[in-house]
Amino acid sequence: MLQTDHVRAFRKKDELHLRSFDKKLAARAEEIAGQYLEIVRHAVGDERQDVMAALDGVDLEAREQKLADGLKKLVLDRTEFESETALDPVALREEVFTAAALARMEGDFQRETLLETVAEKHGVPPEELERLLYADLKQAHRLLSFVDCEPSAIVREYELGQVQAVLLKAERVTASVRCVDPAGYRHLFRALKFHRLLHRIAKIPEGGYLVEIDGPASLFSSTTKYGLQLALVLPALRACDAWALDAEVRWGKDRTRLHFRADGHANGAREELALPEELSQLLERLRETSDKHGWSVEVADAIFTVPGLGELVPDLRLSKGKREVFVEVLGHWSRDAVWKRVEASERGLPAPFVFCCSSRLRVSEDVLPDDVPAALYVYKGVMSAKQILDRVKAVA
Repeated sequence: MLQTDHVRAFRKKDELHLRSFDKKLAARAEEIAGQYLEIVRHAVGDERQDVMAALDGVDLEAREQKLADGLKKLVLDRTEFESETALDPVALREEVFTAAALARMEGDFQRETLLETVAEKHGVPPEELERLLYADLKQAHRLLSFVDCEPSAIVREYELGQVQAVLLKAERVTASVRCVDPAGYRHLFRALKFHRLLHRIAKIPEGGYLVEIDGPASLFSSTTKYGLQLALVLPALRACDAWALDAEVRWGKDRTRLHFRADGHANGAREELALPEELSQLLERLRETSDKHGWSVEVADAIFTVPGLGELVPDLRLSKGKREVFVEVLGHWSRDAVWKRVEASERGLPAPFVFCCSSRLRVSEDVLPDDVPAALYVYKGVMSAKQILDRVKAVA
């Protein structure tokens, strides 16, 4: 993914704009990307320092440097360099240097003979031993593999990556979306939950939904990870039939507050989303537990409209006969999200719910009264399937 220093942007009053990417520039970008791909394609087995020297040797004009740096970053994202070796380079250097010092003291130092002796001891060829002596240095790591692609794919990634990099600096994002079928909305909402983003969803009277997302710059901690999650949801947004976003960003060294806007129409197929690991493991444990009690569990696809809260998108649906209960995992990002669901539960929900939140939010399960068809499960560490099922039975 691109970083903010790869973004070709300019400020105009209180707005941040991306510089135009016309056909001529796109063609030049493909040419540069093609040269980078060709270099890496034939560099498998080479050391990082040699790969980087070859990439830096591509002929560029000064005004192309920022664009080229971004393209290079995306090409390198497709590479894998070795990171660990079977032999400890530090211990190996100590062994070789100690043996060399002793040989010199005895007046019997022969470099090739010494390397052959140590190499035979460790079961590697002498030339491999020489390489392993400094394998802990990043620049000495060898290129192991490379996922090839066409230059046009790198350029498309660059165009998407610029917007993603801007979102890394967002305080909040407001997006309006329209889809021709409900499946499109469910895909976007599931992506928001998959990436554990703090968001609110509301219907637009004229059609579609308005999605408000808290950005990483609005949080006190975990901003890097959260910012990455926000950037990764952009492809799901771009898969909507029509979309427009307005982001408040903190830009530059002085962190000036600016507006960034982007819009478009469906661009690419919807990628199938796996469940977050935490939710996937919970689903597996619930299936093992609930089957014994006659309950079935599945990934929920319902979207509920709740006055005062907006759209409520549960994660799981448990059912037994005509009874059904929905489960939403809120994680540890926002106490406000928990309190809004408590208030909505007191006013009345469209179906029984169990809300799960981390103890890190410091919320008591007792905040929900007993006479509402909802329960709060506060967990520490790993969520308990038994505890959730007990609450499901209680509210069903």
